[in-house]
Amino acid sequence: MTEMKRVVAVTGATGFVGSHVVERLLEERDVELRCLVRRTSDTSELERKGARVSLFRGDVCEPDTLGPLLRGAWGAVHLAGYRDFWSRDRDLYYRLNTQGAENVFRAALAAKASKVVQVSTPLAFGVPETIPFDEETAPGPHPSNYARSKHLADEIGWRLHREEKLPLSVVHLAAVIGAGDPRPTMEVKRAVEGRLPALVGADTTYTYVHVRDAAEAIVRALLSPKSLGRRYLIGTERATTREYFEIIGRLAAVSIPERNLPEGLLLPIAGVLEKVASLTGKRPALPVDILKTTAAGSLLFDGSRAQEELGMRYTPLREALREAVEEIQAQR
Repeated sequence: MTEMKRVVAVTGATGFVGSHVVERLLEERDVELRCLVRRTSDTSELERKGARVSLFRGDVCEPDTLGPLLRGAWGAVHLAGYRDFWSRDRDLYYRLNTQGAENVFRAALAAKASKVVQVSTPLAFGVPETIPFDEETAPGPHPSNYARSKHLADEIGWRLHREEKLPLSVVHLAAVIGAGDPRPTMEVKRAVEGRLPALVGADTTYTYVHVRDAAEAIVRALLSPKSLGRRYLIGTERATTREYFEIIGRLAAVSIPERNLPEGLLLPIAGVLEKVASLTGKRPALPVDILKTTAAGSLLFDGSRAQEELGMRYTPLREALREAVEEIQAQR
């Protein structure tokens, strides 16, 4: 008897988390993948995955390219977005993270997909009045364009869920750590290379998640029939900024600065550096939105729902950082 295949459309499949989601989904024998790739994307890794992975040229900002991707698909995982705290073009956050998500949601509705997973961030909750917060906590002010753009995308998804029956689940990933991250947001590379002049927000606590655990949570949310209409905060590994960099320092055998600089002192300097960056196009060493996020204080959440409903268990932060450090050292 021929096994029925479930077709899953994935945006952002060439990205850091997306590549791990593809690997994890291919472990499901009844799943075939359609991956949306831009014309400029390096698709070499996806092309090596075999016949169960099909590539569809397009862009989440080009709605006409999403119809073929979603047509006949059982499910969709929306990962495409801009994951950083600085862009020369501030509108990029809202075109890609917000409008791009709505385009995917509407294409999924038109295709009558059975499940859609929106991959978001705990920062989409802004700075809530209640800390630690959970999935039902009302959002607070958003200190960054990244956080605000993701919040708006999530809200569009939930409105479409209520009004048009979009079969939605939202997964909010803590700060994702592991080997293969091309973006400088987590500052592992600068720390390993001894290029951190000082710490900022040394006592601020963040929550982290290993990239493979992030992918596992996304796939479980996609495949679980109980996750429909649910949102999940993913990650339980906590560390202050100082503890985070001290782990990197021990793993890489490098010194970590003792000095901690207050955000209020740095904000005017960061503002000037961003004006220079807007002219050069080169990312500033300390974006203003990072300072605003750090100044907002520890953003802690209760991740028990994902543990109870999705059965999530998490890799220790030290292990995730070890993989990232070893990869950076091997490339030197």
